[in-house]
Parts: sequence; structure tokens; C-alpha cells
Amino acid sequence: MSAFELARSFALEGRRVGVGQPVFVIAEIGVNHNGDLDLARALVDAAAACGADCVKLQTFRAEEFMADRSLVYEYESAGQKVRENMFDMFKRLEPPSTWYPEILSRTRGHGMVPLTSVADPSSLDLVDGLGISGFKLSSEDLVNLPLVEYAAAKGKPLLLSTGMADAEEVSDALAVLARHGNTQAAFLHCVSVYPTPDAEVCLGRIHALRALTGPNVGYSDHATGIEAALGAVALGATIVEKHFTLDRNLPGPDQSFSSDPAEFTQLVRAVRRMEAIRGGDRIEPSRSELELRKTFRRSIVAAYDLPAGHVLVREDLVVKRPGHGLKAAHMPALIGRRLKVAVATDEAILPDALEGDRLNPLSKR
Repeated sequence: MSAFELARSFALEGRRVGVGQPVFVIAEIGVNHNGDLDLARALVDAAAACGADCVKLQTFRAEEFMADRSLVYEYESAGQKVRENMFDMFKRLEPPSTWYPEILSRTRGHGMVPLTSVADPSSLDLVDGLGISGFKLSSEDLVNLPLVEYAAAKGKPLLLSTGMADAEEVSDALAVLARHGNTQAAFLHCVSVYPTPDAEVCLGRIHALRALTGPNVGYSDHATGIEAALGAVALGATIVEKHFTLDRNLPGPDQSFSSDPAEFTQLVRAVRRMEAIRGGDRIEPSRSELELRKTFRRSIVAAYDLPAGHVLVREDLVVKRPGHGLKAAHMPALIGRRLKVAVATDEAILPDALEGDRLNPLSKR
């Protein structure tokens, strides 16, 4: 564990996110709006209907992060392989700044938290000026330490995806947070492969992130289906983020591996059930088990009728249900003790039946 540990939870628009709180489920709209404001509105409405806690956009300027404008990106869209100039693609999907007041308001109107991944300081300032409660940094920007520095200095909660990163790079970003004393952050396990093959999901990294940064860790899911996200919740993820679309057959680079409304609804319901199934991390019986102990466990009872004054030997003692008497572990403490009352066959031998000092039921002498 690092000397600097992130907070167990933090607040986004008054909603606690972290350990001991309901899993924070993020519908990642990202670029699935295809540059169409009406589609963006419909995605927000659909995410709310599915039970999402949060809607997340991506705020960027293609000119800011694309130096080589000849790069080509290949992706699957509507069942076809598409090759597209990367700069042109991002420029086409770049949301206008004029969208944000309406999208943030619409999201809040549904009772959800609006968030966005910010790719540069001016993008961060844009949404910060609109009162957004926290920021997300995408995997590619985890190592963009000047941006991490700029975001951390704002003093607002941060979500940081860790796709493509190694432990040293996570530690470097954590050190930036430490310099600013910003404990309101959570690192999200992520694999930057779209979609992520099962063999590369590597959910065990959640344990490593927790050991490095603190218990409030999440998972940004690029696998198909809901199984990986549920596995992350079972392993203690406090945040789950998954790309969201109205229809996987829509054109665009992220549509094919995104969850549609039917799958996202299933995901939210399954996450809520997994929360209940996961429970706590202490070795202790459940409330119902405490009652069942009285019936299912065994107690020390007389193997046959034993008269008053009898000195107990091992052969006098057996263990049978119910379990409201002394445990089998206390048998050595009974041997050699004298009965002051008679005990019938299958009757529990309790401390009050013994002569001499009262037997401590918890003693295993």
C-alpha cells in the first residue's frame, strides 16, 4: 500500500461513491451520439430508463490531441469493417460546447450524475465552469501528468482509467494526487481493447489496484456481455462503467461493443443483485445462520442415562442436534467432572448440571 491512500468514498452531486455505497453504474455515451444532439438526448433518456446512476460524455478537441492527421483507425460498424481517417472521425464526433448546458441539465433532471472525460485543460475548464461535480480522465491520459496535475488541482473528485498502464504509471498518477492532497479519486481497472477478449479482461488487477491506491476502485468495461462487469462487482469494484448505445447497428467506432438498453437494464439489475450476494468481507455467519446454528449444529449430550454423582468419562458423551448446548470442542472440559443431577439419554449436559466451579461455556480446556 502506498503511503498516500485515497478516500474510501467521495461525493458526486451529493451522491456517495465508494466503499459501503451502492455500486455507481455509469452509462458511457462517449461518442455514440454520432454528433447528433437529438441522439444524445435520446441516449440520456434511455440511460435513465435503464437505471443508470450516471451519464458520461467525452469532451475533447481533435486538433488538441491529433498531431499526425494521416493516421487511420479501423473498427467494426454495423457488421462491417470500416477504415477511417482518425482525425476526421474524431472531428465528426466532437461534441459542440453548446451541447453541455442542456445535456448536463437533462441528466440531472433524471436524477443522474453528469460526468465527462476531459482530454485537455480547456475542455476541463469548459465543464468545470458549468458546475460539473467531478472529472474523468481516460486511459490514454493517465500518463498525461500535466493534465492529471491540472485536474487534481481543482480539488474535485477524479475517476482515472488505467488501460495500457503498468503499476509504475499508476503510482506516478497517484503521486500527483498526493502532491495536491486530493484523496477524492478512484482508479478504474480498464483494458483498452475494443472489444476486450475474455483472456485479456484480467479482473484480478482490481486486487492490485486496491493494494496500490486504496479500497475505492472501479472497472471500466470494454468486454462484450455483462459477465465481466458482474465479476468486477463480485471482486469489490465500487464503480462500473460501460459503453451505452440505443442500437449496436448504428454507425460509429464504439457502437458494436456497447450495451443496448435491454442489456444495460439487465446489467443494472444484476449489479444490484450482486451487491446483495457479495455482502461483507468478514468471516462471520449471516443473521439467518445464527438462528440455524441452534438447530443444525450439535451439542454435547448424554450417550445414555447418567445418575447424579457420576463422574464423566469420554464414553458418556456424544454430540447430537440441536446446537443450543455446549459445543463438541468443550468435551475435554467435561471429562472428570461430577454430575450433581441425573441426565437422561440424549439430554444436553449443561454447566448447571456439574458440581464444583461453574464451567465456562467458552473454555476449551
